[in-house]
Amino acid sequence: QLNWSNLGPETPYLASLLEDPRFCDAAEQILGDDAVGHFCNSNSFSGDRTEWHPDTTDPHWRGIKFGFYLQPLAANTGALRFITGSHKEPLHSDTKRIALKDSIADTGDEAGLSVEEVPAYVAASQPGDVIIFDNHTWHASWGGGEDRRMCTLGYFGSPTTPEEEAAVKAHVEMEAGLMRTFPQLERSPHWVASSIGNPKRQRWIDSLRRWGFIGPAGS
Repeated sequence: QLNWSNLGPETPYLASLLEDPRFCDAAEQILGDDAVGHFCNSNSFSGDRTEWHPDTTDPHWRGIKFGFYLQPLAANTGALRFITGSHKEPLHSDTKRIALKDSIADTGDEAGLSVEEVPAYVAASQPGDVIIFDNHTWHASWGGGEDRRMCTLGYFGSPTTPEEEAAVKAHVEMEAGLMRTFPQLERSPHWVASSIGNPKRQRWIDSLRRWGFIGPAGS
């Protein structure tokens, strides 16, 4: 799997999608008017499956992801699969405990199901379709070929409780570690500096800077 950020000057259209009302209006409806545009990345997937996983297990993180593929995908060619309702407890934790081979193996139980055996909703898609899901939802893919191209956009809700503030701080630490390994995911200084005349992006940058996702101005 390859990942890279679309927030550089080389991809101005993709970078603009975070502020596109078709995305950010929906994000604000779900997360609140102070939702923060967090990333816009591209991904290239290869191999016959992506194992089941959520994007977070922190119950106090409030985030959503939009995704769209550049190729038509079906159940046996790598379309995203979702375990419906798994963004909520107790199903979120039960999914890890019961359905997944890797998790079950940790307990010594040889039960468990492979990706294609888990009852799930398959989000078959054509180029132009957009999928949106909660960051806690367990998802996977099966049967895919080489170089499945996907673009993703992420938003998170501004924290309103001490628990949510702690979740955001933990996400900052997680992201910092990820970017040390994959520096191509770092937000471009061009994107950070080009917010003049764009109050929405400026609000996001102020929030990202306040929580530590990006460094202080002038750093």
